[in-house]
Amino acid sequence: MTKFYVDEAGNYIGGFDGVTPPAGSIQVPTAPARADCIWSGSTWAPPPAEALRAGMPGLTPRQLRLALLSINIAEADVDFKLMSDPAGMIEWKYATYFKRTHPLVEGLGALFAITAEQIDSLWAWAAAL
Repeated sequence: MTKFYVDEAGNYIGGFDGVTPPAGSIQVPTAPARADCIWSGSTWAPPPAEALRAGMPGLTPRQLRLALLSINIAEADVDFKLMSDPAGMIEWKYATYFKRTHPLVEGLGALFAITAEQIDSLWAWAAAL
């Protein structure tokens, strides 16, 4: 019979049948729906949004610009918003990929009144382009 285990932080380690789990493992009654869920002591909880964002794939400049265009934000709009931020402008113009957790991404969200959750959805959509 398979038994399921987490580490002391509630991270899922795996199911073990006939094999000893790692030292310090804590048995839980069920496996999570997703391996990145966290055991709260009585139930599985989704991972924190920050952890999900850190795991999102990087986007190419093409993907990011097409995603912004899909919500009616043109490259020229971003250029205008970043005029007073030379470092941000360099990142925007010359980065070869963008990470979801990069401060520029959050900054653009604030400049264009886009919530973190909306960025997450847009990011996931753009990753498939």
